[in-house]
Amino acid sequence: MHKILKRKHVGVLLPIFSMRSERDWGIGDITSMHGWLEILKAAELDILQILPINEMPPGVNCPYTALSAFAIDPVYIDPEAVEELKEAPEALEFLASKEFRDRLHHVRSAKTILYDDIRGLKHEALWKIYAAFDRNHVKKGTKEGRDFAGFCGKNAYWLEDYALFRRLKDVNRWISWTHWDQALSERRPEALEKARAENALEINYFKYLQWLIFRQWAPMRWRAGELGIKLFGDLPFMVNQEAADVWSRQDEFDITNSIGAPPDAFTPEGQKWGLPAYRWEEIGKNNFEWWRLKLKSSEDLYDIYRIDHMVGFFRTWIVPEDKKLKPHFDVEGEENQEARGHRFLKALVAASPMLPIGEDLGLIPPFVRKVLAEQGVPGYKVMRWETKEDGAYIDPADYPAVSLATTSTHDTETLAEWWASVAYAEKKKFWEMIAGEGRPPAFAKALDRITEKAIASGSRVVLLTYPDIFGTKDRINTPNTLGPHNWAFRVPVPLEKFVYKHGAMLEKLARWIREAR
Repeated sequence: MHKILKRKHVGVLLPIFSMRSERDWGIGDITSMHGWLEILKAAELDILQILPINEMPPGVNCPYTALSAFAIDPVYIDPEAVEELKEAPEALEFLASKEFRDRLHHVRSAKTILYDDIRGLKHEALWKIYAAFDRNHVKKGTKEGRDFAGFCGKNAYWLEDYALFRRLKDVNRWISWTHWDQALSERRPEALEKARAENALEINYFKYLQWLIFRQWAPMRWRAGELGIKLFGDLPFMVNQEAADVWSRQDEFDITNSIGAPPDAFTPEGQKWGLPAYRWEEIGKNNFEWWRLKLKSSEDLYDIYRIDHMVGFFRTWIVPEDKKLKPHFDVEGEENQEARGHRFLKALVAASPMLPIGEDLGLIPPFVRKVLAEQGVPGYKVMRWETKEDGAYIDPADYPAVSLATTSTHDTETLAEWWASVAYAEKKKFWEMIAGEGRPPAFAKALDRITEKAIASGSRVVLLTYPDIFGTKDRINTPNTLGPHNWAFRVPVPLEKFVYKHGAMLEKLARWIREAR
């Protein structure tokens, strides 16, 4: 059993973008995380789960559509906390300008997260800071300049290709890399060398942003460790076709096929996600090197990681771009599917000291959970989906220790929405499991009992979403929909006023958690 699972942990799912503070630039940032860690500690919560934080392209707010499996989105940088700001007169002048104040007010007062406006504002400030850093440190070879060079060297295995790709995306006005000049799209060495030479300053800028993230993240993570709080990250199953990884490792990805989900009762035609398929034979030759490198990089960020779409590593639903070809699983036969998933999961468990948690929700073949159990990897237990053969709900106290119990996920309706929409007969059965009573009360009266029941579950890891703790209907994401309502939830109260407003709830959570431990 993994050392983290030796005792009970209770945490909250709260994306960084949701972490409101009075001083942020319209989105939560790494500086905000310090204050939210203190709030978690006050409630005895010891896990902070965040969604993927990889860099997203312009016009995109979904963290599962990333430009890189390694690069963190600069939108989470706090420009005012950058040490070199005081040495950058152009940046200081910009931050003091009326233009900046007006733009800052615009993004802060918006009802949703204005991702592109925030990115533009932060990049403008950060470019001015970087220009000063390049003059004062890179060119002069100061200690800071050498530290930056050391970071670039340590992370060259992903940073070199990412920074070049990111710059070439700008140069080519964000068209697909498959439509770039052929020499660049095919990664001919002489073309890559020429592009690096012609764009050296801008390429270094994108490396610098990743270094800033590392510098701001490290003290935050140290504080989390000091408070006894584990950081829980998320590794998406796949990256966007327009990702640095696909461009730089073309032999491992199949862009002629898309992955998706097979037909079911909800989607009779199946799903096509528009993400490239893996070439499993190729990535298996190096024992899943790309994934092992992702874990190596993530160790600087997290203590726990969620393996998205766990079933996809056993068998992936392939939707050919050629419509004459039928969708199919990329490996046939349950024995072969189990063998592939077992090999993959074994490699991941051996590659990192972090605790993996497998997202095993939906229509999952029994052998997937069998392999998870064999490898000691917790799967999910969503309370409202865990039923016996007779339809009765399973008491969370009976969940296996090696599991994660939760009331909702970022992709589901909130507990409040479910309570309002579920059939009365189903709600009655659920309430009988919760309270041993037949007549379910109004949601406001039921919430505390449900939360307490979840915390007291047999699972060694319990995760509650922020909306479920407070009984709101604020969705983080509504699958199969597009728009500014997704990936834009922000805590209504800034952290500076949170304890004053919600101190009683924090005390209640702390009491329930102490009793469960």
